[in-house]
Formats: sequence, structure tokens, C-alpha cells
Amino acid sequence: MPLHRDEPTATPPRAGRLRCEHLDDPLGVDAAAPAFGWEPGGPQRAYQVLVATDPDRLAEGVGDAWDSGRVRTDEVNGVSYRGAPLASRRRYWWSVRLWGEGEEPGPYAPAATFETGLLDPADWEAQWIGGGEGVSSPLLRTGFDVPGEVRRARAYVAALGHYELRLNGERVGDRVLDPANTSYDHDPDLYDGDGKPARIPNPRVLYSVYDITGLIEPGANATGLILGHGWYSAEADVGPGPMPRTPYGDRPRALLQIEVETVDGHRSVVATGAGWRTAPGPIAYNDYAHGEYHDARRETPGWDAAGFDGGAWEPATVLDPPGASLTAQLLQPVRVIETLAPVRMLEGRDGAAIADFGQHFSGWTRIRVSGRAGSEVVLRHVGELGGDGEPDDDANMNAWLPARQTDTYVLRGEGEEVWEPRFTLHGFRHVEITTPGPETEVLGVEGRVVHSDLPGTGEFSCSDPLLTRIHRNVLWTLRTSFQGFPQDAAERYERVGWVGDPGWAVEDYLYDFDAARFWLKWLDDLADTQLPDGRFPLICPIHWRGKIAMEAPEGYDVPDDFEHVMYWPYGAQPDFAMTSYPSIAWNLYRFYGDRSILERHYGGMRRGVEFLRSRSEGLIVAEGLGDHMEPQPDGTCSVFPKRTPVELTSTAWFFAATSMTADAAEAIGETADAARYRDLAGDIRRAFNDRFFDEASASYATGSQTSRAMPLWFGLVPAEHRDRALAGLVEEIGRDGGHLSTGTMGTAALQHVLTGDAAETMYGIATRTTFPSWGDQVERGATTVWETWGGDPTFSRNMKLLAMIEKFLYNDVAGLAPAAPGWRRILVRPSLTHRLTHARAGVRTVRGEAAIDWRADESGLHVTLTIPPSAEAEVRLPCGGLDDPRLTKDGVPAAGLRRDGEQLVLTVGGGTHRLHLASNSSNSSESSKGTRP
Repeated sequence: MPLHRDEPTATPPRAGRLRCEHLDDPLGVDAAAPAFGWEPGGPQRAYQVLVATDPDRLAEGVGDAWDSGRVRTDEVNGVSYRGAPLASRRRYWWSVRLWGEGEEPGPYAPAATFETGLLDPADWEAQWIGGGEGVSSPLLRTGFDVPGEVRRARAYVAALGHYELRLNGERVGDRVLDPANTSYDHDPDLYDGDGKPARIPNPRVLYSVYDITGLIEPGANATGLILGHGWYSAEADVGPGPMPRTPYGDRPRALLQIEVETVDGHRSVVATGAGWRTAPGPIAYNDYAHGEYHDARRETPGWDAAGFDGGAWEPATVLDPPGASLTAQLLQPVRVIETLAPVRMLEGRDGAAIADFGQHFSGWTRIRVSGRAGSEVVLRHVGELGGDGEPDDDANMNAWLPARQTDTYVLRGEGEEVWEPRFTLHGFRHVEITTPGPETEVLGVEGRVVHSDLPGTGEFSCSDPLLTRIHRNVLWTLRTSFQGFPQDAAERYERVGWVGDPGWAVEDYLYDFDAARFWLKWLDDLADTQLPDGRFPLICPIHWRGKIAMEAPEGYDVPDDFEHVMYWPYGAQPDFAMTSYPSIAWNLYRFYGDRSILERHYGGMRRGVEFLRSRSEGLIVAEGLGDHMEPQPDGTCSVFPKRTPVELTSTAWFFAATSMTADAAEAIGETADAARYRDLAGDIRRAFNDRFFDEASASYATGSQTSRAMPLWFGLVPAEHRDRALAGLVEEIGRDGGHLSTGTMGTAALQHVLTGDAAETMYGIATRTTFPSWGDQVERGATTVWETWGGDPTFSRNMKLLAMIEKFLYNDVAGLAPAAPGWRRILVRPSLTHRLTHARAGVRTVRGEAAIDWRADESGLHVTLTIPPSAEAEVRLPCGGLDDPRLTKDGVPAAGLRRDGEQLVLTVGGGTHRLHLASNSSNSSESSKGTRP
């Protein structure tokens, strides 16, 4: 019905939280068509984006770079720039206005900005330089003059390895271990998994951009770099590969370009090249995993400041550039995120002190010490203490690919000295501090938590303290893995980005962290290394390269057919190598609603499916690692599955990758491809069921939990048998004493299929405190999730591999889940109100805050629900325990209510809603006792 003229129209929505490329006001954007997004303040029916080269033009409503015009859509993310070609080094201002139900738009949002990087390779005037051959961590410096007051100054810096940028005696910014590592260069000794010569298709090196306007002075200035090996080069005691790694080059190197504009229009460039000088620095050894040796007596005060006489220094070495493209690092950098004080100090053997930080984490130790010049303070980092109270280094030193995790600081002998390393990283809870004697005094010890600085977006808590503690352990585990790529084992030398498990754990990350840029960077890493035949590497970036030794490393269980994985990293384990790319791309679209992600990566998804097809026989894929870390009756875990056939899990993933590719094709308008891949998925489903399905028992293959759960997760079970198949899985878990018996794939599958009514079974699994379970780890003192269910001694105490429970906590315990891309629709379905008294979860979605807080007591179920203004939610509340259930919304009977079995269903729009579900009978207080809904 049309509104009468005197009736007020709805206020048009206004956008907030404007973001470009999923970042706030980013520097260094080098995408030709950057993607914009915003939070709408109400239901959105259309938008108009303006991009201007000047803030005054934007204020006048002029988008001289791009005016999208009015675009009718409710999409709020992934709006790609379609204007004039962007220019290097230029700042752009942009805004958006929205239309709601009416014909009048809302106001433009306050302007946001983005600044482009160096878009053309010709923009780079700098040359790659390094220190002398064999120098572990060189210092590089130059001086320069600025003829006037500075209007604008930028530093563009890249490194092969890691760097610290210095300017006029100060460190620039707070980034550490920068840039994030990539596959840096072509490798003439690279082979595909079949032993044929291969080439990294598109190696990249990332560069960072700093606004240094306030750090440049008129007149004399100086800049310097400290370099570390990172993953590019290595110390003499590391390698050769392929494991623990194959260095790309013989020394770290850097590329720096400083551009300065003065107020009178003068432009000057300071660039690395032949005029730079170098000298060895105080870091005599640095390795990403083994540690760092810093001799403070070799420090050179003032080397990075103007006026320093570097005449005795050697000329820097100009080095050949890598065969890689330079790309802006549009990723939250690695930083020191927080500082931990020891929860206790212990006395160790031979006078050593042991600091216990109470938490396993990634980072290093900062110390305050005093003593004589030349005294050595040795810091040895471990995860646990043994029964004798001494450091237990099994997980790092007795592991496959051991890492010493030991730093040494040599005092300069000048009063109190404060030190922390620059170019190493440790996984630990305890640090043993050894000094030469009482004359060297340790005045303070702090744990420095180090990882990519990703904002937290989710929160969860509930009335079960064990579930809340498990959630905390998972958070710390996921945080540890954020190292510019999804790092594996925190303690040992492995620490590479295994490609498998992130694909089935990505949702757990996305509930807790604003991880879009992190995963987009890693998707680019994967795309860079996808070979022409479609295969992806097993680890990425690909720092393991070459022919693996035929014999198994000591203490490592390798199957008889391991010769199939002779060449790294393109080994024949497609269930791991081929799964993360499509799964992460698709789930990023689900959570962020950014269609440009699929547009960018759809071609790679399609090639990956075709590779899997080429490796299949009758559409069954026989190769793979399988359900890795399957628990065994003796309390250990098996690296290779013994309960579930590899053919089942690999073929299930073939089907899943094909289905996600079909969905992606449909989302981006590739309708013919969508139909073709849906047909292929149907063929795989038929082949899968012909091979593995037992109709009489509605079971698959061996009937293991993983064999039953994987087909349910991916939709391989015929619809008419799904209920029986799910019931069979629940019965199998009962036969296993209510415990899971799954490795990494199967564990992920459980939380996807044990939902709704079956969440009771998942709750039982999650609250077990005996092996194998998360609760068993908590009972044994874990502060993170372990690599194996039982904490096998030489395996990691901090690994994301089995940390897959967040989806269950958010979706079923709290009852909050996305039901359409970008959280445009939300499913609210708390499933355990009869087992818990309270749960709360909140997620900062691209549309705004989504949150639920529910409490169950004798008066019924009380729910406070927050839905973003431009979203709607389907609310499903359990009513099976109530005689004549009654639901009120904001104190009045809920309208539009319907019943679906044992649930009451209600649709609500954006806003905060207070719901109360109780019995409507006259004796409600009696009938509801002990029977919460």
C-alpha cells in the first residue's frame, strides 16, 4: 500500500566502516580494481560510490576518478573499482551513499582513503643490495639531504628474508619479521610430484609502504637496514633441503626506495644501490627456528643517524634481482601483539632460572640484564617441564626436524641492558635462562607474543567452563599460526604452511578473526605456485623443494609406498594439496560476501578440479594422506589412517572441490561451467556410492566415524538414506564410548554433521575428559591444542591441526551461523538449551554486529538477539519440553510464528530483539521445572 503524503518515510540508511581491499585506509594498494565494502546502517536497496583524487572534489559530490552511479543491489562488500586507471603513489578519497526503501538516498559516509603503491615496475629506481658473503645479519646505510620542509614522504621496502628499517636513529614502524614470506624466485632444481622439471609460475616478493613524513628532517638525514635470513637464505648449519628447507639464495638482501616531496614541490628519491655502505652487525647468527646470537659489544652507536662516518665500511653488494614480481603487502603485518609476565619463576639445574608464562605461544623473550662485558645469557625455549621440573625439549629437539629454539645475548657491560631478538621465532611456554654466574644479573623477563596483527571479530562463552576453556585454547592455537601464512608446528623446524588442514578449518578461523586479508594473501601464494596441469603444492610457500631421501627419517613412520612422494613440494597427496584453495576461496565468499574473491580465483579452482579428474580412475581418487593423526587404542595417534580408506576421503574431497567450483561458477555468472561441474559432481557421487556405500546398513566403507561423517558433511549420502546414515554415525560414536575416533579430516566433519538434534552427541564428544578429546588435553594442563590427541612426546603442543570445534561452539552451543553470503541472512538455532544454562556469542560481520545471549531457567528460555540492520535472521528455538509453548518478542506475543517439529520458527529483521519462550499452560511453573526447552 502506498504511503499517505503526511506519513513519514523511512530514514535512508547511512554507510559506516568503509574499507578498501578489506583494510582501513590502506597504503600501497596495487590492485587495478580494488574492492570496496561498508556496513550499511539499515536495509540497503542501492548504492553509489564516488572516488576522487582530491578531498574537496569528493566533498562537492564529484567522483573524478569513478562515479558508479546508482547501482541497485543489497551487496555491501566486494564492489570493484571501475573508473579511470589508477596512478602510482596517489592518494584517493572515496565515499558511498545508500538507498533504502524510498527513492531518496541517505547522506554520503565520511570519506575514506586508499593510496596506491608503485604500480609499474619502471617506478622502482632501487637496486637489490646485500652485505658481504657469509655475513649473517648485515647493516646497510646511506645518508641523504632534503632541501626544505617535507610535505610528503614514503618508504617502499622489500626484502628477501626479513629486515628492520631505520631512519635518523630510530626504528620505523612496529612491524617485525617483515615482509611475510612467499615463494621468492624460480628454482632450476624444482620438480613436479612425478619427477618432471617444473617452474614456479609466478614468484612474488612483497613490499611494505611506510608514511615517514614526520621522520624526515630538512637537511641531513640517514637511513639504514638490518637484514635477517628469514626463509630466503640460511646459516651454514641449515640445509641443504628439501627438509627442513631449501634456501633460495646465499644471503638476505633488500630493496628500499624513499620518496620525499618538499612543500616547494621538489621531489627526491633515495634508493638502495652501489652508493650504500655495509658492515657486519651485532647479530652473528640468526635462524627462524634455531634462534639468534647477538653480541652487544659489536653494536655501532649512531650508524643509522646523520653525521655518522661510514668511510671504513665496505660498499654494499649490488645483487641480481629475483625472477619475481614486486607486490604490495596488503596484509596486517606481524607485530608484537602483547607482552606476558611470568606466572612463576623456578630454579633450574646449575643455577639456571626458568620462567613459566602460563601460556604456550609464538614469539620470543625480552630480558633486562646487567653484568660484565662478554658475559653470555642463554635463553632456551621449551613447551613443557619434565617430571623433574627441568625443561622438556622433546617437542622441539627430539622431534622430526628439530629446532634448538635458543637465543644468546652477549653483554656490552654498560649498566642495565634490554634485549630481544629480531629474526627468529619460538613456540614455547617456558624459557630457561642461563648466565655465567651471579655477577650477571637478570633483572626482568617478559614473553613477547608475536603473530600477524589480525583483529578479533568473535567472542564466545557459556555456562560450561570446560567448553569455554577449550575455546580459549583454540584461540591461542589459531593465533600462533598467523605468521603471514598459516604456520604449522610452533616448536620444531617444520613450521611450513601445509596446504591441507586450513581447508577444513577455515570456518573456525573466520568466526574468531577478521582474517580476510590473511587468507587472500595465502590464496595468492597458492595461485602463484599452481602448476599448469592444475596441481598445487603440499606446502606453500614452497620452502621444501627437491628429492626427498628414500629412507625414512629416524623415528618417523613412513608407509611402504612413500616413493610416490619423492619430489617436494608437489607430492601425490591430492587430498591435502588440492583442498584448501577451493575451500578457502568459497568460505571467504560465504563469510564476507565479496564476489571478487571468486572472480579472481575461479580459474585456479577449475584447473584444480581438472587435475583431480586426471588423477582419478573411474572418478575415484586413490592417492592421499587421509585422516591424518587418527587416535589409536594405545593412546597415540597414527600419522596415516588405519580405520578409514584413503580412497574414501580423497574422493570425498574431489566431490567437495567440484561442488564448490560449481557454486563459485554460479555466483560469478559462469552458468555453463556451473552446470558442467554440477554434472561432474553428480557423476562423482554415483561412483562414490557405488564403491563405498552399503545400503543395508546406510554405512560407508569400514563404518568408521570418518567413513560415515565425511559423506554426510559433503552431501554424498542419498537423501533417502541420510537420516539412517546420521543415526549410524551416532551409534558408532556410542560404541566408541562417546569419544571421537577421528583424525583431522574426520574431526572437521563431525562438527559439520552433528548439528541440530545431533548436537547432543557433539556436546558429549566435546565435554569428554579422557583420551581422545580436547578435554583430556585441558585436564593435562594444555593451554593450546596439541598436534596429537594424546600429546605424543615428540609432537607439537601448539598446532591448528585438531583445533576444529569453533563452528560447533558458535553454531550449536550459542546458535549463530551465516545462512547467506556476507551474513545477509543468519540462522539462529541454539541446540543445547536443555544441557546448558547460558551461552553467548558475537561476530562482527561485514554488515555489523551479530550476537546472541541466551539463558535457560525454570521460567523458560530468554534470548537477546542482535541482528545487523541490513540482515534478517531465521530463529529456531527448541520447544519440545514445553506443553503449549508461548513465545514473546519484546514483551508481546511473537507475530509470524510457525512450528516445525520440535522447534518454533520466527523471522526477524535488523535490530535488537528480546525473546522469551515458556509454557502457556496455567501450571507452567510446575510443568517447566527441570525441563528447560
